[in-house]
Amino acid sequence: MSEFTAILLTGGSARRLSGIDKATLKIAGESCFVRVLSALQSASAIIVVGPPIEVKDERITFLQEEPKGGGPVAALAAALGHISTERVAVVSVDVPLVSGAVDELRAQWQPTDVALVASDGMHESYLVSIFNVEALRAAIAALATAANASMKSVLAYLNYRPVIVSNPDMLIDVDTPEDLARVEAILRLRSCGSDQESR
Repeated sequence: MSEFTAILLTGGSARRLSGIDKATLKIAGESCFVRVLSALQSASAIIVVGPPIEVKDERITFLQEEPKGGGPVAALAAALGHISTERVAVVSVDVPLVSGAVDELRAQWQPTDVALVASDGMHESYLVSIFNVEALRAAIAALATAANASMKSVLAYLNYRPVIVSNPDMLIDVDTPEDLARVEAILRLRSCGSDQESR
């Protein structure tokens, strides 16, 4: 798949993590925002839907969905008016290990595809996905309202294809203290492995 835009969804707080802003939540010394942003290096442009964050990246445009806090579909609806590419990747900020997943979806894209959704083999991650922009616009337009609509309701209008990623850890969604502890443990193991290889 060639040139694409990425939509990074950063709105919302983690109610089960004391209401902390997920974008600024630090895991092993690095925020979720920075971790997910690094997974979007191949994007030609990035639209961040949520509060502005200080970052030096000329590809990034910040905007806010209407109504604020209206959910992921409202966020996509707001972002789609700023996209000129034929394809768009959608990623939520609360999947800090997502690096590599978007590129795997891109590699699987076929000319006949309208939407790909990442899967760990058991569960589909609707907010790690790639869409044909016009098809996504049409699906959202078919809804009664984008505000508080679910991604599942959008995908009901699309003949999407699930793609199983190479590592299910890529799709861990940090919503609870247990999720956070799991991600931190994975990163510690990765760090230990890197240290041993460098010796």
